[in-house]
Amino acid sequence: MTTVPTDGDPAIWVRRLQLTRAAQWFAGNHGDPYALILRAETDDPTPYERQVATQPLFHSRQLETWVTGDAVLAREVLTDARFGWLTRAGQRPAERDLPLAGTALDHGPEARRRLDALAGFGGPVLRTDAAGVRDRTEETGVALLDGLGERFDLAVFARRLIASVLADLLGVPAARRDDFAVALAAAGRTLDSRLCPQTVANALALVVATAELTDLLGEVPTPPLPVRAGTAVPPPPPVGRVSADDRTAAALALAVGVAEPATTLLCNAARTLLDRPGRWALLRGDADRSAAVVEETLRCRPPVRLESRVAQQDVTLAGQFLPADSHLVVLVAMANRAATVPPRDRFDPDGPRLPEGDVVGLPQLAGTGALIRIVVTAALRILTGALPELRPASGGVHWRRSPVLLGHARFPVVRAGSGDHRSDDRPTAEETARCAF
Repeated sequence: MTTVPTDGDPAIWVRRLQLTRAAQWFAGNHGDPYALILRAETDDPTPYERQVATQPLFHSRQLETWVTGDAVLAREVLTDARFGWLTRAGQRPAERDLPLAGTALDHGPEARRRLDALAGFGGPVLRTDAAGVRDRTEETGVALLDGLGERFDLAVFARRLIASVLADLLGVPAARRDDFAVALAAAGRTLDSRLCPQTVANALALVVATAELTDLLGEVPTPPLPVRAGTAVPPPPPVGRVSADDRTAAALALAVGVAEPATTLLCNAARTLLDRPGRWALLRGDADRSAAVVEETLRCRPPVRLESRVAQQDVTLAGQFLPADSHLVVLVAMANRAATVPPRDRFDPDGPRLPEGDVVGLPQLAGTGALIRIVVTAALRILTGALPELRPASGGVHWRRSPVLLGHARFPVVRAGSGDHRSDDRPTAEETARCAF
């Protein structure tokens, strides 16, 4: 895994980013819906996703990518070992055209197996259990809320909360936690940068942040400090000799894979609930519903909207022949909307669970999905318990050039019920009748 291009000329990197952006722009102007998704100029890409989904497998010829929003094909691509994250040569798709992209999640099959063995609960990297994560999230969240004013930015709160929890879980020394939080925020563009060229400033900041996180996590004591004093975590099963480089790589992938997706998931859930006061009140009255809200948000407004895969061998998919190293992208939200699952109230924690067929877009490293769910569920419980009259305020902004996360740049809220945002119970384009919210 490398953190910077090796050709040595920053001007070349910048030109490649600009040319890739121009190619996506050109393809979009000629009606390519996948290119319009990657241009990421709208807060709701659903109309373009629907254009892609008119075919089971859409071929973006100019961008050399196959795209599907079909539920059956999406599940096949995401669960079939014939599809991986990197090419057979160990490169990201279009790596040459997207330099300065985040590399924290770039691992081939063998490296990923090694890191998976390290990154689960009770392992050498994440030496705690689910209860420890939940307790630490609640303690930190309450403390952060106490220091906020009447009006605050929920996106900033979420990033601070998650960075603090991750620092505890990974054993980051107290003297380095501010550095960790700053670098982690700068690395928030990692997933987007792998498909969409970022601005030069953001791209360079991402490279520097990845290097800083690598160095910082490499200094973490072994084993990391416990999350809760006096709480023993059973030792993990033996995984062979663990190298320092693998431990650092696993910690880096866990931190980057959790931080911004968890922030996005929390903001997506809060936005949907706060725009519908009846739902917020329902959650406030029964905090145990938080887990059901998180699951429904993962389905309807996922924090990772585009899952990228590469064919590891020649594959025939939906009647189309795809040679080895073909690039495929799954539209996660579209696949879930298209799934042939009868409507039901998923908001009810005692009702049916998500069906096996639902597609959940999350970074695929052991422990990542579970960690995101626990942290966001606990954070929702804190918010509804401590801020029963929370309301959105005007001024919310999504990141641009964020087709994967559709991340929140700003999400202003007010504690009392006097916000200047007017709630609207009408569904957006992506909140179809199949969404319980």
